Amino acid sequence: MASGMDLATAFKTQARALRDSRVNASLLRGAASDIEAGGVAGEVLGEVVERGVRNGRVLLPEELPARFAAAVHLLALRGGTPLSEVYPSTGGGGNLHEIWPVAREVVAEQRQQVVQSMIRPSRRTDPSRAAMLLAALAFIGAQRPEPVRVFDVGAGAGLMLAAQQYRQDFFGETVGPPASPVNLGHPWAVAPGIEYADVPHIVELVGADISPLDVRRRADLDPMVAWTSPDVPAEAERLLAACDVVRGAGITVEAMASSVWLPRGISWPRTDAHTVVWHSDVVLEMSVPERTEFASEILGAAGRATEDAPLSVVSFEPAGADYLLYADPVGASLRRRQLRIEPHRFELRVNQWPSGDSWVLAVAEPTGQGAHWGAG
Repeated sequence: MASGMDLATAFKTQARALRDSRVNASLLRGAASDIEAGGVAGEVLGEVVERGVRNGRVLLPEELPARFAAAVHLLALRGGTPLSEVYPSTGGGGNLHEIWPVAREVVAEQRQQVVQSMIRPSRRTDPSRAAMLLAALAFIGAQRPEPVRVFDVGAGAGLMLAAQQYRQDFFGETVGPPASPVNLGHPWAVAPGIEYADVPHIVELVGADISPLDVRRRADLDPMVAWTSPDVPAEAERLLAACDVVRGAGITVEAMASSVWLPRGISWPRTDAHTVVWHSDVVLEMSVPERTEFASEILGAAGRATEDAPLSVVSFEPAGADYLLYADPVGASLRRRQLRIEPHRFELRVNQWPSGDSWVLAVAEPTGQGAHWGAG
């Protein structure tokens, strides 16, 4: 279990790393001082860590600052507290000197809501992750040009199911529909070694989530917006524009656990299309039984894959999560500190069967921005 000193250090480190959001940086610096003083922030985080351990969840000290910031932002978005008067995303003045004093009082009054928000599976998502999915599909398509069938595990609101409807800047050219309302900007810091023309024809792109988000409901939108920077409106605007695309396209996500849903698509070899399973930011969110069942389904399908019916698993997860999923789903190596997971450094990885090949195609920020290609 992380000590108060470990948590305070994690909060200070994350505050220094924030380049764009001065509001979140101010919040985390104030919380760090409060943790060191034995205040309410430390009490809340202690309860979060204790409940996470009791429930078999992976809650890393390094990711708790982002969870805390999202939980406080969610209180502001839902209104009814003084936070709405200081957070820019809710029309507040954004006075940095007021952020932590106001947040401290609200957290003290609504500590159980903060705890609940932090221990629930993260609703962090960003349409920019679509750039990672499409790059991986182009990589696969350059190897094998046949059509693909994509299964999105932990699909959330279904933003990745609309991946081909977003546009992005790609080193002087526009990729995707030029008139798309969703502009991912320039997600690549280093040019990927792919051609987007190699993205294969997608005959099916479906998703499921044990608790999907409905883009038509404000109550489901707020938990996603809470993960955006409260003083960087472009982040929320991009997210909400993607939700509008999903809504307009009539995309839906099945409400079903992956252990029930995924076997319907991968329990037998499919020769009509290349089977691709995509998952992003879900391995750490799963309970031990969920993670074990998910790994068993993947490895079972891998054993049935043939040259005529291949299986590719594309993941965009924190560095180290791949080992946790396939080699140690119960997390013993984490508890013994033999495995390090880096929650701020995501890997775009492709595992293929029957060849057994594995590539780390790129590393990027959790949002999918700042991506560096390095297939190897």
